[in-house]
Amino acid sequence: MSRRRPGSSPGKRSSRGKPLLLVAMALVVAAAIGVGLSAVRSPQRGTAGQPVEAFTHIHGLEVAPWAPRQVFLATHLGLIVIDEAGAWAVVSEEAHDLMGFRTHPSQEGVLYASGHPAPGSGVANPVGFRLSRDGGRTWESLSLEGVADFHAMAADHRDGRVIYGWNVGRDPGFYRSGDGGQTWERLDGLDPAVVGGVFAVAVHPDDPNRVLAGTEVGIVESLDAGGSWRSLLAGYPVTSIAWAPDGGLLAYLAHPDGGLVVSLDHGASWTSLSLILQNDAVAHIAPHPADPEVLYVGTFGETLLRTTDGGRAWELLAQGGVPLEAPQPVAPGG
Repeated sequence: MSRRRPGSSPGKRSSRGKPLLLVAMALVVAAAIGVGLSAVRSPQRGTAGQPVEAFTHIHGLEVAPWAPRQVFLATHLGLIVIDEAGAWAVVSEEAHDLMGFRTHPSQEGVLYASGHPAPGSGVANPVGFRLSRDGGRTWESLSLEGVADFHAMAADHRDGRVIYGWNVGRDPGFYRSGDGGQTWERLDGLDPAVVGGVFAVAVHPDDPNRVLAGTEVGIVESLDAGGSWRSLLAGYPVTSIAWAPDGGLLAYLAHPDGGLVVSLDHGASWTSLSLILQNDAVAHIAPHPADPEVLYVGTFGETLLRTTDGGRAWELLAQGGVPLEAPQPVAPGG
């Protein structure tokens, strides 16, 4: 991935001031607690296989290693897939609210999710940990039904057996599974009183015991599978984190001096990728699994962006919950 503006810290944008931070964080908090951000617009419509005219919320964003020409978009009303031609289609047969979402690293069609059930589905609320074996068309409950509402999840990059989740449902906190989500252990090392909310979780590509969390106070890291934690970056709310295929650590700092940044030395220094959003924040970062120049980001304000040149230029794919007919360039700086 190409880098811009090297330095030890993100470049300042102090002219945007505190109003930007306050608005962006209001969006973050609203999405985190499930408050609707789309009351003025028609919700996502359609059944499996039908095109998408609008969607509600971005609760997950992934490009799977086994489907590199597609983008999975988990929403308030089910799963959407964007194909290589840019066509959007509904995948889910039922409109479950997919709050937490991940693709399996190697098994084609296997997806993980959590959240809330579609009305009339008969599934407990929250749905716990769910599994799809057919690319998101249908789902089965695997564990923690009626207990867990994982708003952030991450799986190891090898076989998907080690999974971490931040539960905001019953018995909230940080959870770990070592058997693909069949059984879970609640871990006490990540104290909500210290970090506030957890917005994102990421597992190191080469070590499933090394896990990061983006929180209200920065990035924290565990080297022992979530047992204990240390600060990696402090002073900024970090709303999304992800590992790029070239080993870069990507993060979005919800602050006028932050934006989308990358570190090639595990957090010792950071480089801006020239995307600082006004009145919004990045909720999900989806690196392409094979091409480090390609990166997708989804925001709390229901905007989807893409770069194909490592962050030098960005384009809009959707804005305000509405897919665009063709990608539109974004002015430098977002």
